[in-house]
Amino acid sequence: MTELPGEGAATASTPGARLASARAAAGLTVEDVAAQMRISLRQVQAIEADRYDELPGAVFVRGFVKNYARLLQLDPTPLLHALEPALGGDVPLRAQEYAGALPESARRGHMRLWLILFVVAVVVVLGAAGYEFWRSRSIATSPAELTPPQADKSVESPQTPHTATEPIPLSPERIVDAPVSGAAADAASAAGGVGSVASTPSAPVAPSGPASVEVTFVQDSWLEVRDGSGKLLFSGTGRANTSQAVTGEPPLDLLVGNAIGVRIAYNQRPVDVMAHALRNIARLTLE
Repeated sequence: MTELPGEGAATASTPGARLASARAAAGLTVEDVAAQMRISLRQVQAIEADRYDELPGAVFVRGFVKNYARLLQLDPTPLLHALEPALGGDVPLRAQEYAGALPESARRGHMRLWLILFVVAVVVVLGAAGYEFWRSRSIATSPAELTPPQADKSVESPQTPHTATEPIPLSPERIVDAPVSGAAADAASAAGGVGSVASTPSAPVAPSGPASVEVTFVQDSWLEVRDGSGKLLFSGTGRANTSQAVTGEPPLDLLVGNAIGVRIAYNQRPVDVMAHALRNIARLTLE
């Protein structure tokens, strides 16, 4: 920064007089300074006349003088030191008589800050609402839009009957009754009537009495259960670490969202849910 002109005389003059002299030497008018500092013409005149009681307060006076000095490429430190006696109590500062609330730069800074905070708040609210809407639609509608895997309708050989410890054979669609004879029929009968097994194609063996399904939710999962007539027995979201028991006339149709998060037992026998899951959605028929 340049030194003040007439340094010896400037030492004895007031800060306002020094600034006015430097402004005149720089060829600037009071209006030019007011426009570049973005303050009113009256405030520039008050600074140059050392009428600090017409300015908002000591903090603003120091800021105005400092910015004025930098505009004129002067060192603001001597001016601020010379300003302190006037701000120490010799000249009372009346902040209530200040016509404008804040300098233009300060007002713009506050407006910009509030605008940024408002935009951030709106984005957060819209993002949260959009996420909840997407989550509810994905849970409620995505299972019905998926194509269930094709059922394996092949009849197992009589040499490999199911035992009570093996998972119950399930299919996303109801398994069509097929003729089974000999050891296969005996093995299905010994397994407690699980699945649709008949001695002849035209005489299927119906399950005896209602069947029960026990669903344990390891994670939050969606579940729908219907009985053989299509009656809705249960529909809703199971929370993690809870269980749901459903009893009804078989066959029971199950639709499971987030299949990896459930454990199912049919008539107290485990069911391999993930074997019939597509994109973590499982459609099962328990007979």
